Amino acid sequence: PDGGAAAGDAAPFIAPGAAHPLGTDDLGRDLLRELLRGLRTSLVVGLGVTALALALGTAVGLAAGLGSALADELLMRGADIVASLPTLVVAILVAAVFGGSLAALVLVLGLGRWPLVARLVRAETVALRERDFVLAARALGASRWRIGRVHLLPHALTPALAASGILFGGALVSEAALAFVGLGDPAHVSLGQLAANGFAFVVHAPWMWIAPVAAIVALTAPLAMLADRTPAADTMS
Repeated sequence: PDGGAAAGDAAPFIAPGAAHPLGTDDLGRDLLRELLRGLRTSLVVGLGVTALALALGTAVGLAAGLGSALADELLMRGADIVASLPTLVVAILVAAVFGGSLAALVLVLGLGRWPLVARLVRAETVALRERDFVLAARALGASRWRIGRVHLLPHALTPALAASGILFGGALVSEAALAFVGLGDPAHVSLGQLAANGFAFVVHAPWMWIAPVAAIVALTAPLAMLADRTPAADTMS
């Protein structure tokens, strides 16, 4: 735990200057140091959600693309159902009932965002499964799952990895939103938590709010622009 509520060793509300480049907060903590701690938490959430969604979505998409018509239908209808759920609302409910631990947040967000990856991987698998190199492997006796793992997965991962920017940016925004409304993990400083705390003093000490918000924008804006240039953006609902 970060112990983010501990008081700092400086006076509160010091404006940005040489000693404290981003100023201090209401407890006298150096805001730059707090921002780096918050960034670490937000990156952990973003990377965790992205890894979980990539792993689960790739497995489901590959199984749907290589499986029977019935398996394909069932898996993709399940993906549609999950994609229709408001992930952030579910995360809010889970945080309100069970507490806003980072592990629970990563689990809920990751389980809510794998359908994007599953659709991309399935589409690539279906497009490649009748290619000559796949037919040759099948003629040599390779099993369906060996074909998927060895021959199709490397190709299917390309669009899935392209979607990682969407997943990562969305996870950062969701974590910040939950922390901003007080449903984040109180044991860890996050960018959303810092933004919420700074908003309470936005008139008296605007730097407390500007710094974490600017960090969130700096992290997510490039990812959003990158997402608009990838095929993954076309499958977002």
